[in-house]
Amino acid sequence: MMVYLKDPYFPIPDGFQFRNVSWVQLSPSGNEIYFLQRGLPTVSIWDLKGNHLQNWNTRELGSPHSLSFQVLSDGSYHIWITDMAPPSMTGNLCGHCLKKFDIEGNYLGSVGICGENTQGTGIDPVQFDKVTDIAFDSEGYLWVTDGDINGLNNRVLQINPSTQEVLQVWSAPDNNYGSGPKEFHLPHAIDIDVFDRVWIADALNNRIQIIQTDGTFLQELKCFDSNGVYGVCVRKAPVGDSFQLFVSTSPTTSPTGGTIKIFDVAQGNLPVPNDCIAEFQWDISLPEGSSEGMLHMIDATPAGDQVFLATLGGDLAPQKWVKVYTPD
Repeated sequence: MMVYLKDPYFPIPDGFQFRNVSWVQLSPSGNEIYFLQRGLPTVSIWDLKGNHLQNWNTRELGSPHSLSFQVLSDGSYHIWITDMAPPSMTGNLCGHCLKKFDIEGNYLGSVGICGENTQGTGIDPVQFDKVTDIAFDSEGYLWVTDGDINGLNNRVLQINPSTQEVLQVWSAPDNNYGSGPKEFHLPHAIDIDVFDRVWIADALNNRIQIIQTDGTFLQELKCFDSNGVYGVCVRKAPVGDSFQLFVSTSPTTSPTGGTIKIFDVAQGNLPVPNDCIAEFQWDISLPEGSSEGMLHMIDATPAGDQVFLATLGGDLAPQKWVKVYTPD
């Protein structure tokens, strides 16, 4: 029988202080894992065994939410971080915007205006409010989930990153809460697979929405009870045509843990052919940090044999879960 077990030795202790880990993301090579936290250093880099490799010393971030990679045509990449914070007392370049960095952590620019009084609903120029996550499609267009708790927006935008022109807006009328297709209540995380299908963690609607980049609605997964759906990623296996969907959820009030679910994914117009039947699922209880603890984001190696969790809340360390064979 195959099960997932927590790696008790990850990350390897070296004196690093975790503070409100918001996001986890594997590097494009798959050899490093990046953790984003709301404390200094904001970005830390580790190998998959849990050895601490490097930190960023940037002070260009106030309340970072997500971290994503943009792979360029020459194989190099940029790192994008969503920042939900208003400008700080020290005058750092914060604000409700998307920030681009090189691999050394040097700030390269932004989408959306960063700074004082920049939050909003406008699209020309584009303004965000408590922006949560981004992803890139096969054409290089930028997709943004815009609207965390008590934010102005509940929408998904497609943007040309070169011109900052908004190409599509998916939302209920006036960016309000909505529960229909392409409507959202706190769109929290986004991923795009190799078939240009957009996977959106629609947190407070307790569901995953799957939509083609041309706007065609494909499927809804609503099998998470009353838990908020916060983390989503789709990963291709290293051989064959198989894929898996990884989802992390937590209670929407006073969370101290949550549930992981893993689904088989197909290539057709019904991306999750077994609908709400998960291949694996397990509950996770978190020790109380200095605040509530939740499973804020999830990532996995291509084979799905290692799963990494950002455990937002206090000084809780991120987690690694490993797929192992156990006798029945």
